[in-house]
Amino acid sequence: MTGDDISAASLLMAVVAILYGAWYQEISCAAQVAVPQHDKHNALAQVEPAFFARCLPLACMAAMVVLVFLPTTVGIVGHSITVLEQHGAQAYTQYNSARTAFCLVVGVGLAIAGHLWRMAWRLACLRRRLKT
Repeated sequence: MTGDDISAASLLMAVVAILYGAWYQEISCAAQVAVPQHDKHNALAQVEPAFFARCLPLACMAAMVVLVFLPTTVGIVGHSITVLEQHGAQAYTQYNSARTAFCLVVGVGLAIAGHLWRMAWRLACLRRRLKT
């Protein structure tokens, strides 16, 4: 892992987090739309843009960022486990805050991606109910 890795991961996750914060209310409100008995057009007009223009693209972006940096994260975690097994309590002398921060950035990205995919699933199901 290089300084460029942590810079790139942090920058990309910052973009995802900013868009997540900016669009969360619209996505959340759309996910809570009730399915009316009649005239589903207005509800569908709220759900579809939130799904196709906000939630789905952002979920894909977050997942791609995590997938790009996942191999490096797995390598760091694997190395940490090896050092812990070899050195026991003395493993703290091998601590690297940059590697830890990198794993934290990817972990937060994974949490955001997971939440966005859950919201995308809810919106897709809601959209399907509104289309019938």
